[in-house]
Amino acid sequence: MHREKILFVYKEPSTFVKTDRQILAEKYDITDYCFRPVRGIGKTALEMVKQFFFLLLIGWKFDKTYIWFADYHSFLPVWFARLLGKKSFLVIGGYDICRERSLTYGAFCSKFRGFFTAQSIKKATVNLTVSQYVGRKVGFVFPKVKHEMIYNCINMQTNENTKQKEKLILCVALIESQRTFLRKGIDTFLELAAHVPDYRLVLIGPNKAAMALFPKPLPENVSVFERLPHAELASYFEKASFYCQLSRVEIFGIAIGEAMLNYCIPLVTNEGGMPEVIGKTGVIVPRNAPKIAEEIRQLEVMETTAQRKECRDRILELFSLEQRTKALLTAIEKY
Repeated sequence: MHREKILFVYKEPSTFVKTDRQILAEKYDITDYCFRPVRGIGKTALEMVKQFFFLLLIGWKFDKTYIWFADYHSFLPVWFARLLGKKSFLVIGGYDICRERSLTYGAFCSKFRGFFTAQSIKKATVNLTVSQYVGRKVGFVFPKVKHEMIYNCINMQTNENTKQKEKLILCVALIESQRTFLRKGIDTFLELAAHVPDYRLVLIGPNKAAMALFPKPLPENVSVFERLPHAELASYFEKASFYCQLSRVEIFGIAIGEAMLNYCIPLVTNEGGMPEVIGKTGVIVPRNAPKIAEEIRQLEVMETTAQRKECRDRILELFSLEQRTKALLTAIEKY
């Protein structure tokens, strides 16, 4: 039986990128194209030249093109697909539709990247947004483009039974610079330590360069780790009572969903897609350490077993691998 061929374009093999590749490989023959992330216009232009010749030589072989994120790496694949009369599917993850000037965050903070991003979004057959929040932004900025929302999924093996929770508050954030340090609200997370001295606060994800941004010495009840192997990271999700994501900008929040799947109660700021992820199962908090501590104290005196189960059930219902698999394959076939 003939299987259609899909060109699968991405910049970094993130977990959610790998998950989509796994889904599509069930029904299609996949050819990967990893556009190497580089710094500088000259080096980026060279990568685009390489991509151009790849598409010129064998782009015609593919029935469809699937691309994670709109940026300079998506421009040529979308245009080649259009010129050849083929379908292109562009996943909009959030950065590619943002312009947060105060944090220099988002593709549209740069005219160069903004041009390629806008052209990709406009010319793609359909833009697949990962949340309703992202869908609203796409609809507002590009009211004429076709877009469909398919929730990102939480693809993580967990223990179905609630384990004994510890007095541990967890945050997972890939921090590379002062910009991401502030964007992820780590300053507020560290302030929280003084207001909950009986809790251990654990932050996982800063790289070596970002470790220099943290005060020395750290508060006694704060531990900061660089990126951990998945098995070790999972053990922290299992132990944590609460998960805090106090970001100033947050498009979705995969780690929030992973925490909820492990029966953690999430406390998040009212930003981006985070309220959409937690629904009524967690707590929306201001970016104010004393008030966050008050919410934690209130939760302490409650019987939270049922609430913790609701957190897990919400992820299984709305953000499961099965849910994304069905919706994604249906969308690829429909257009």
